[in-house]
Amino acid sequence: MEVLLARENGFCFGVKKAVELTEAATETGRSVHNLGQVVHNPKISERLAARGVKVISDPSEAKDGIIVIRAHGIPPETRAKIEAQGMECIDATCSLVLRAQRFTKQLADEGYTVIILGTREHPEVVGLLGFAPNAKVVETKEEWDRLPKMKRAGVVSQSTQPPWAFTALVAHVAEISQELKVFNTVCPVTVKRQHAATELSERTDTIIVVGGKNSANTRELVNLARMQGRTAYHIESAAELEPAWLAGKERVGLIGGCSTPMETLLEVKERAEALS
Repeated sequence: MEVLLARENGFCFGVKKAVELTEAATETGRSVHNLGQVVHNPKISERLAARGVKVISDPSEAKDGIIVIRAHGIPPETRAKIEAQGMECIDATCSLVLRAQRFTKQLADEGYTVIILGTREHPEVVGLLGFAPNAKVVETKEEWDRLPKMKRAGVVSQSTQPPWAFTALVAHVAEISQELKVFNTVCPVTVKRQHAATELSERTDTIIVVGGKNSANTRELVNLARMQGRTAYHIESAAELEPAWLAGKERVGLIGGCSTPMETLLEVKERAEALS
């Protein structure tokens, strides 16, 4: 059986930066605290925990040392809490998320009704809402169909949302608003990864997607493969592979989310070949 690796794999630059900054902080010999999972990947969380990094949900849980802001960003009030505590802070927010935060604040300051395409509970969206507390968060067509008519509407997106969904939302808001301002904040790296998943779907009918179960961009890869009529399995590690998934297959596709390390993908590839 042949295992086809997607042309886009390994860490995206935002994840790479966040992990490297956290690991560098551990070299100082001081206590290091990640404000939430720095990235949505269990292997990375285990690796950082082994180096003494503690995950906290609120800055008040850290009494000393360094706080590292996760790649997904935080609301401004949380940043203010860190500053008030007088602790050293390392900002590992992805540059594309910082860009989305700036645009969200700009729209709110200019008096637009802000519409965010995303999952309300996702940490990136929680951060965006800190810049536009009255924003409307929508994720499905059913949700945006319930949006009221507006005079001035502004649209941004959680970076890991699929581009086709953002395009469809913008088209809908254009019909129900008198004035529309749009900032396309869909991550281009995520888009490339989705294109790679589509290419993989053209070459095989079974795709293994590797990444954290709480990783939004990884789940989108699974959804994309299934939308194209392919069988897709979402796993976090090689140990989850089932022989029945591979039985009788000439080839299977393999792709990882943006926070999945390359070594994890290669472990899955090796185990898949051994099982076949």
